[in-house]
Order: sequence, then C-alpha cells, then structure tokens
Amino acid sequence: MRWIYGLFFALILAVGAGGVWFIYGKPQEPKILTVYAGPRDGDAFTLMREISQVVLRHSDTLRLRVRPSLNSSVNIRRLRAGEAELATVESNTPAYSDIQLVADLFSDYFILIAHADKPIYRMQDLPNHRITIPEDGSSGSRSFWSVVDHYSVAPESFRSLSVSGELGKEQFMQRKSDAIFLVNSLRDPSFLSFLEEARLRGIDMRFIAIDQAQAMSLKRPFIQASKIVRGAFDGSGPLPVKDIETATLQRLLVARDDADEDAVNELVNIIFEKRLDLLIRMPLSANIAGPNVNQGASLPFHPGAARYYDRDKPSFLQENAEPLALIITILAMIGSALLALRRSLSAKAKNKADVYNVRLLEISRHARESKDMAELMALQEELSTVLETVVKALDSDQVTEEGFQSFAFLWNSVRDVVNERRQEISAQAGVLSQS
Repeated sequence: MRWIYGLFFALILAVGAGGVWFIYGKPQEPKILTVYAGPRDGDAFTLMREISQVVLRHSDTLRLRVRPSLNSSVNIRRLRAGEAELATVESNTPAYSDIQLVADLFSDYFILIAHADKPIYRMQDLPNHRITIPEDGSSGSRSFWSVVDHYSVAPESFRSLSVSGELGKEQFMQRKSDAIFLVNSLRDPSFLSFLEEARLRGIDMRFIAIDQAQAMSLKRPFIQASKIVRGAFDGSGPLPVKDIETATLQRLLVARDDADEDAVNELVNIIFEKRLDLLIRMPLSANIAGPNVNQGASLPFHPGAARYYDRDKPSFLQENAEPLALIITILAMIGSALLALRRSLSAKAKNKADVYNVRLLEISRHARESKDMAELMALQEELSTVLETVVKALDSDQVTEEGFQSFAFLWNSVRDVVNERRQEISAQAGVLSQS
C-alpha cells in the first residue's frame, strides 16, 4: 500500500514540474503586432516595412505584421475595431480616448502644384479652376479644406475633383484638372514617381506657396509652418525653382491603449537603439522622434513607449553635477592621457572596416559577372550578413563611426548593383520566354 502513496506523490511532483516548465521554461512565441500603414506605395508603409525587418533581425520576442490601407481615417477605424494594435496616422486625424502615441515618424507637407500655363500663383487664384484633391474623408481632404477655409476661398467658386492616389495624379497629368493638392513627405516614393513621370511627359509645373501656415496653426495647432527648399526634387531644373513656404502635419505611430506594453517598449527600443541599421535602409527614418504633446496631436503616450522615453530623466549624477565638478575635471585629465591610446585603437578599427569594404567590392564584382539568379540571391543574403556583422562591430567599437559611414555608402551602392543585375537577368528571361 505504501508504494501506491509513493507513486501518487511522484505523479504530483511530475505534474508540478511539468507546469513550472510550461510556464517558465517553454520557449515563448514572439509577440506579433499588426500595424496598418497606409497605401502600399506610400512612405509610411515603406518605413514600417523596413522597421519590421529591423525588428526581425534584432528581436526574439517581437514581430511586426505590416498591412496596407487606404488612409489615416481607415487606420483609426481598424484600431478601434480590434483589427490591429498599431497604425500610422496624420496628426489632424480625429482620434479617440483609447488611442495613444508611440512615436513621431516624419513630416507630411501640404503640396499644391498647378500647370505652369494656368494663372494660379497663390491660393486666392483657385476660383474658376479644377483642383484634384485627395479622396473624401481622408486626412489629405481635411487638410485641403482647412487651407481653403483659412484663405476664405469660396468652395463653390472652383471645382474640386476628389479622387484617390495614383488616379488623381494621372488626372492632373492628362490636364483634366488645373492643379493638384497632395499631403505627403518630400521623399514619398509615389510622389517622386509622379514628378518623374510629369518630367518625362514634358509637363511644366508651378509649386504654389501656402504662406500663412503659421497663422493657420493658431486655429489648428496640429499644423506647423515649414518650407520646401529650392531643388528639393531636382537640382538640374531646379524643382522647385525657389523656396516654397507651406504647412506640415506630423505622421504619427499610434497604438491601442490595450496593446501589449512590453511589445511596444521593445518596438520603440529597437527603433531608436538600432537607428543606424534603419537609416541604411531608409533615410526618412532619421526624422523619427519621441512624441511631443506640444506639437501635433495631443494624445497621451502609450505606457510601453513612455517607459523608453522616461529613461532620460535626470539621474543622480545629473542632479548633483556641481558637487561632482572636481571629479569630472580629474577624469578629463585622465582622459587626455589616454587619448593617444584611443587614436591607436581607432586606427585598428578603421583597418577592420577596410576589410569589410574589400568584401563588398568582391560581392559587387561577382554580381556584375553573374548570370544566375540563385547566385544573385545568395549574394544579396551575403550583403545582409555583412551588414549585420558590421553593425555588431560598430556596437562593440571594433569599427569607427567614420569607417561605418564609408561602409554604409559602399553597401548601398553594392545593393543597387545586385538589384540592377537581378532586374537585367529577369528582363532577359522575359525576352527569351516571349521569343
């Protein structure tokens, strides 16, 4: 009978141990956050897709699922419906109490362009003309009508053609409208393609200033005054031909208030701590900043994001800077004595960066000589591996910042070589299949 009790006790221990392992020892699946990021050909979607790749490379606990959508208003609806945890929106998008800020992504500019042969030189010249504007209900549409309201242009004095995305740009290029109003960043891929297509078609355009943006912000605090500098899109023209005053909105990354706090904190940490990796992929990411409730939308921080931003609160040393001044002076003297040693180590780090540059040149040479798509895919994978190695070397001071910048420039060039070679082989394959 005693052996039965022993067996029963052993069974209880086994079940308990299994439960402990299940809770604490079993490998946890990464948390997946879904983010709706606007049109697939837009800058917000591209940026979030690149962020998702950086998260994939640097986190074992988080993944981003990036989804396209029509506009910011749709994104807010999807958040509130529980279809996503994150979304990108413009700062004039009506939000709700269950939506919280994660980060400022970049500035969206109000851009008004007219055909050069049309007598449109300022907002007050819109009457008796046809204007293509973003689709009804979108942030872009709200932005346009806020400008019209400020300049007291009667809506019935002109014809507004409300269409979405590429349709509106094509409408303008076919001269079905006299001007077009857009809201996007200055590096938006679809906008840059529009300007290039217009140049190829020989369409002369004039950028119209929105020169009272600062006054508009008195009524609409989410609007900020800025300018599009001369030659921002083409230095040979240049385009535009002079600095253009205009208004901007902030593109924001927001989250539901019940989004996993640790996951949001991990996302913000990677965005800012792995900034170099992200910058190489997309220069627009240089504009990402912590939210500023005094500019743009007045939404509260998400707790996960706030945990990261609050890390910069004054430390004990900062609060007691004056009593520690003498110690700092002594340390500065010691630092001067070690400067020569640091220079020696920096020289070694630069030499190591040169080794990686040589490796990139070898990849470039193989890509130019390659005629096999599989080999090019392998070279592209090797590029990613080299990038990861150098980023880690930078973090551990094995490569200098100067050496890394030189590497990053060459890495981008080699990536373009590989991509162009892949396109050439694909085009050749297409020609062969047709023949």
